[in-house]
Amino acid sequence: MKGFEKVYRGFSGSKKSERLGVSRPEVPPIYATSVFSFDRLEDMDRVFEGKSHGFIYSRIDNPTNKLLEDVLAELELSEQALVFSSGMAAISHSLMAALKPGDHVVVSDVIYGGSYALFKDILGSWDVEVDFVDIFDVEAVKRSIRQNTKVIYCETISNPMMEVADIPSLSSLAKENGILLFVDNTFASPVLCNPVMLGADVVIHSLTKYINGHSDVTGGMVAGEKTFMEKLLKIRTIIGGCMSPFDAWLTLRGIKTLHARMKVHSENAMALARLLENHPKVGKVYYPGLERQKTYGIARKVLEGGFGGMLSFELLADEAELNNFLENLELIELVPSLASVSTILSIPAKTSHRAVPEDVRLSKGISNSLIRLSVGMEPLEVIWKDISNSLDKLS
Repeated sequence: MKGFEKVYRGFSGSKKSERLGVSRPEVPPIYATSVFSFDRLEDMDRVFEGKSHGFIYSRIDNPTNKLLEDVLAELELSEQALVFSSGMAAISHSLMAALKPGDHVVVSDVIYGGSYALFKDILGSWDVEVDFVDIFDVEAVKRSIRQNTKVIYCETISNPMMEVADIPSLSSLAKENGILLFVDNTFASPVLCNPVMLGADVVIHSLTKYINGHSDVTGGMVAGEKTFMEKLLKIRTIIGGCMSPFDAWLTLRGIKTLHARMKVHSENAMALARLLENHPKVGKVYYPGLERQKTYGIARKVLEGGFGGMLSFELLADEAELNNFLENLELIELVPSLASVSTILSIPAKTSHRAVPEDVRLSKGISNSLIRLSVGMEPLEVIWKDISNSLDKLS
């Protein structure tokens, strides 16, 4: 597994960690401090000037957060990583580092609703032009590029339609035109895809999701090359979208099982997608590993070791039957998030994509009866029994 052999050596439990007598801590500590003290004024000056290693204020940096950033950089095979208070903080800070008034951005027209709202409603007030395009049509992306285009933005696996972006082709196009390629890798995780190795310039994650994986953290990260990341660090220091040390510590704990979790998530989701395809109350099923999926060929090229734990399916039902389906479930809960160890589901039209205008949603297949399923780690038969029992109770 790329990166993982270094990840485990990177924790404070490694042989490089601080000794406590003749022993070492197996689990890294939480540095629950907002500020750090100095013995001499000149020492503080040297840290501020970058001439000595040290910490000043946790809005700027913190040892627990720094350890997480080092581990994440290894996972994404990138030069540097920075952590943030949420996935949206990671996205907004990174765009601030890449854009200025008068610039233009090409964005996938099927992305997380919060990201859509940021591009549609916020960037306009910064005097940044935005074009939403079919990111899976590289020629359409090419036609959208202007002289002032600075960023192409996509998701590895689109939320919620589960289509996989052709990152190598988008990277070639971006590099030909001097444009940065931003990839939100949340759905895939570094276990299934390393966008940097496919040519992406900036990789973004909601750490809230698979990397932490236990629904008890809110956080985000950005990874990329040092020049960009140094600019991003200055912006984070000023704006203040830093992660708490406690959340960073929980995320470090979650990473230790990431590779094992993604294997089970992917295996369960693949099996469920095939089962759902054959149920009479289910219309289309959207999952990267299904052969009839439009981007299946790209998925096999971009993803390694599985197709992820996220799928969506169209319930052949009206709103009343949709409610009945949800109420009849005994194990699976309606949760406006994803990537828990437990199986959860969401209705994108009512949650993640609520901010997207209805006509835009419907044009992309995000109907009111589309269900997004985050497949957990329970035994497959337990998950399917709950879903099939609820489906069978519908008229």
